Amino acid sequence: MVKSQKKRLNLDLTPEAYELLQRLANESGKNMAEVLRTGLALYGIAHEESHDGRKLGVVKDDRVIKEILIA
Repeated sequence: MVKSQKKRLNLDLTPEAYELLQRLANESGKNMAEVLRTGLALYGIAHEESHDGRKLGVVKDDRVIKEILIA
């Protein structure tokens, strides 16, 4: 993406959300913006699949252990 096409966003987070974001960034070796972009991409996939009647979930040993719900 060309730098001039980027948009800056200012947002407020609860202390808990900020701590989670900080922890995810630290554990993944990414910065907070990268973690947020990844989360947005995953939300986009879940949203798109939801519109097509499919669900997004976490699978372990061919078993869904967590389903991501999009309203």
